[in-house]
Amino acid sequence: MNGLDLGIDLPSALRNIGYTVVMHDFFIDRIVRLGRLSLDDLLLSMKGKIEAGGGSIRGIEQVEIKGGNAVNLAYALAMLDARCKLITVADDYGKGILRNTFQDLSNIDLIVLNGKQGYTVSLEFVDGSRVANVMLSDVGDNAYFGADRLEGFEYILSNASCIAVVNWASNMKGRELVEKAFSTARSALHFIDPADLASRGKEFVDTMLERAFRLDVLSINENEARIVADALMLEKLPYVYSMDDVARLCRDIASRLAIRVDLHTPICSVTSDGKDSEGVRAFKVDVRIATGAGDVWDAADILAYLCKMDDHTRLLFANASAAYYVENAKAPALDDVLSLVSKYCE
Repeated sequence: MNGLDLGIDLPSALRNIGYTVVMHDFFIDRIVRLGRLSLDDLLLSMKGKIEAGGGSIRGIEQVEIKGGNAVNLAYALAMLDARCKLITVADDYGKGILRNTFQDLSNIDLIVLNGKQGYTVSLEFVDGSRVANVMLSDVGDNAYFGADRLEGFEYILSNASCIAVVNWASNMKGRELVEKAFSTARSALHFIDPADLASRGKEFVDTMLERAFRLDVLSINENEARIVADALMLEKLPYVYSMDDVARLCRDIASRLAIRVDLHTPICSVTSDGKDSEGVRAFKVDVRIATGAGDVWDAADILAYLCKMDDHTRLLFANASAAYYVENAKAPALDDVLSLVSKYCE
């Protein structure tokens, strides 16, 4: 265990926690790393090319990878030695990418339904000391992934230890998908990460307040928390914020929605049941990638819940997993996370 005491025998716990069902989105992502090129400079260069009738802006680093919150979450879970079943949608081209992505991971089952995956261009800017990403998305058939897509998979759902529904914001049938999945898997941990709620914040909050289903954990980042706070008419998180600000907002949201909220940000993570809260500062690492860090954080968070870690240890474990990812631009194996935590806890 690299000298780290998690309070449990983690390998044994992993063998006994069952599997997580993750749904629903799959995207093919092209990451465009703009470095310190500002948005104004980029737009000025583009304007010049348009006025000239077109042309190339060279020297822009790019990479194409598998993406989508569900696919990234499932991959990160599998890398952490957790068992997982991914339910998603893809065409023949997309199916080939998925098979190639997961071919070396024996602890994941792919359930790929026919349809069109999404496509995303992620523009990454360096803004001072942080990396910010702006995503341009073609949602594809991820936009209408409803309860009908789960027909025939009731046995898989009912025997799961966790059901994780992510990217609710991109799915116009997200509510019916959640209701079907959670009602079928009554004894599982029910976990939602809604992703960017920019245009659907009030709708999401109204759904939560209606209590149409049991939700155990709502996982959000600081931007999603601001949107939820606005819909609930709570005091927002400032753009320059402290750990105390994060804890206050996490408690307020959890109290109003009457659910457990996990709020992860670049400076810290906080969990609250609306009464008490626990926070852990983020690891200080060099940032190589921003896109996908939240999915890795969620994977570690889910694993920690299933292994019954206490709140502090769970947040520490999730923060370490995300830190490894942003520094190394790849999802960590379990030993990578344990080594990182041990290093910083010395």
